Amino acid sequence: MEIKADKIFFNGPIITSNRHNDILDAVAVKENRIVYEGNGEGVKAFKDQDTEMVDLKGRSMIPGFVDSHLHFALYGMKQGPIIDVTSDKVSSIEEIKSLIREAVKNKKPGEWIFLSGYDHNKLTDQRHPTKEDFDQVAPDNPVRCARACAHMGVYNSLALEEEEIRPEDYAPGEVIVENGELTGLLKEDAHMYMGQKVHFSEEEVLQGLKASDELMVSHGITTVHDAGSEGNIMKTMEKASRDGLINVRIYPMIFDLAGKEQGKTLIEHFVAAGITSGFGNEKFSIGPAKIMLDGSSSGPSVATKEPYSHDPELKGILVWQQEEVDEFVDRIHSAGFQVTAHAQGDLAIEIIVNAIEKALKKNPRDDHRHRIEHCGLPDPELIERIRALGIVVTPNPGFIELNGTDYLKYYGDRVKYMYPLKTYLEKGIMAAIGSDAPVVKHNPMFGIYGAVTRKDGKTGETVGENQKISLLEAIKMYTYNGAYLSFEENIKGSIEVGKLADLAVLSENILETETERIKEVKVDRTYIDGKTVFVRKQHAGKLAGNS
Repeated sequence: MEIKADKIFFNGPIITSNRHNDILDAVAVKENRIVYEGNGEGVKAFKDQDTEMVDLKGRSMIPGFVDSHLHFALYGMKQGPIIDVTSDKVSSIEEIKSLIREAVKNKKPGEWIFLSGYDHNKLTDQRHPTKEDFDQVAPDNPVRCARACAHMGVYNSLALEEEEIRPEDYAPGEVIVENGELTGLLKEDAHMYMGQKVHFSEEEVLQGLKASDELMVSHGITTVHDAGSEGNIMKTMEKASRDGLINVRIYPMIFDLAGKEQGKTLIEHFVAAGITSGFGNEKFSIGPAKIMLDGSSSGPSVATKEPYSHDPELKGILVWQQEEVDEFVDRIHSAGFQVTAHAQGDLAIEIIVNAIEKALKKNPRDDHRHRIEHCGLPDPELIERIRALGIVVTPNPGFIELNGTDYLKYYGDRVKYMYPLKTYLEKGIMAAIGSDAPVVKHNPMFGIYGAVTRKDGKTGETVGENQKISLLEAIKMYTYNGAYLSFEENIKGSIEVGKLADLAVLSENILETETERIKEVKVDRTYIDGKTVFVRKQHAGKLAGNS
């Protein structure tokens, strides 16, 4: 039977991200599937009078990006009820205080004020805010100001008193005390425990999801692996997907940012219900069960075997110990889940690798695709064990673009194996890029820039130059490899016949773009299921077909 396409894309380099990273010049789409990929001559057989002909005019087409690690719902909330204090919005503690002062005007006494995104390294003050800073402007409202990494935050006196935060209840280094008094800075589980105070209405969550969705498709992202938020909002997320309120496909991790015990309870609910990874459909399917082992690479609070390069007293914060990780991973692995853990430092990575190794020895499972989120500082021995066990990883080269100079200070020569994309390729380890937005920008071009240049975008310093990869390799890590990590490589992630028509048209031929200009490349159009879900305004009409 002859197939006639609904759309034909032609006259531009089509980056397929297939097995051979082929570059083609024509693609045909019927309904929500790709029915042809090849050359301009061959695609003519799929054209009739109703086919929309889309002239790429020399621009690149790629598979829709798969962001393998970001906080989709949380990112959207920063467009609404959470005040955004990222470094491109504020530059000083005084500016943060000014935003709080304005928020107080719309709050009743006792109502919480939430902020997120500051980075003490990038503030002119070069320090964290304190409880006293926030007490001055919000004496009658509890305040929570999360750092960009989401692993720590500053609270005012009212917030600390409401929950009776005591240093002895937490691991060393989680509750910061100076001169016998709490400074207001809480880290890791102490900070995340306070996340239980973060409550939003279903309507606020829905608005946040829709806002995040708009941001994703505007940068060609068609699938997200949601890495969790405070509270179990998965029901709302699934409903939004089912009702067509959001466009992107979602693979949510079972994880609660409101602390270790909250997260364990959430996972146990899924285990008891018999709902495991992969349950769902092409728009929304359950991802891995996730635990949080250590801290932030830029905080810094990752758990390392050796002290940080800038401070011989620091080795980071370890939230879970080996024995409890072993027990928990064994349980969720045996229940049939894909397992993952946030593990940045080499000590934390070693702990999750040990646990997965023990679980697989006890209960072997082929093609488990257990993950390590970030996997920031694996040494060569750990990399070899990851390869041997078939573990997959989600590095974040966008962190290099944002924090590279800080990493040189914190980790020294260890940056040679920090987010080691080149080594992963050489060892045959499946690595998929995640942005970790809102920790960094969700724009994939920043991650690609970091992967290709290994440069700090502000200072220009190179961080682990030996781990540079090519442009096509980076794009494949952001497309096909992401689909592989969710067991979906047979339906998406590359431009091949039979796969879903999730596509993005870039603003230029990225294959000819100067490396230093990669971050300037935009997305002109995004398609999901063959349907247009985004058109860049200033480019509307310039990719017109006959529709």
